[in-house]
Amino acid sequence: MKVYFARHGQYVNPNSIEPCRLPGFPLSENGIQQVELQVEKLADQKIRAIYTSPIERCLQTATIIGKNLQLFPNQKQELIELETPFQGYKYDDMPDDLYIDPIHVNGGGETRKEIFTRMNKFIDTLKLTSKNSNYLIISHGDPMMIFLRKILHNEIRYIPMGGLVMLDYSQKGIPKYQEII
Repeated sequence: MKVYFARHGQYVNPNSIEPCRLPGFPLSENGIQQVELQVEKLADQKIRAIYTSPIERCLQTATIIGKNLQLFPNQKQELIELETPFQGYKYDDMPDDLYIDPIHVNGGGETRKEIFTRMNKFIDTLKLTSKNSNYLIISHGDPMMIFLRKILHNEIRYIPMGGLVMLDYSQKGIPKYQEII
């Protein structure tokens, strides 16, 4: 089984704020081009199903890919962007390490452990579904990176907007990781 992880494409953000779960951040023209490149890379991968965060930029990414692969995207809350009281803040006003900042911690922000747990639970469900199928997950930078770094026991390059990576679970132990875009 292979699980592909696509980060949504670049989005419109004229005020340079941290959108997190806010509506109103659609893909930019560049973001659409990034997604079209993802489509090219996924065209021959025999994807069985697409699962996506319900946030607009991910839904748009999933819709473009799904149309080209003739698959309907399934929205999953487990793949959503992180919850933080810093949502809507300007990037310049964000703390260096969000996950230890007292405003985030005391304001109901998700911990890395909570994010990993929800992502891992969903991937574990996929692994039980079919060992011979390939799946596409469309999500956000932090949730994917928290999951991948913990699963791989490794620091990996941060997945850029429009990025695409793959975990191959065909062998026991730590899955094989591959950067595609």
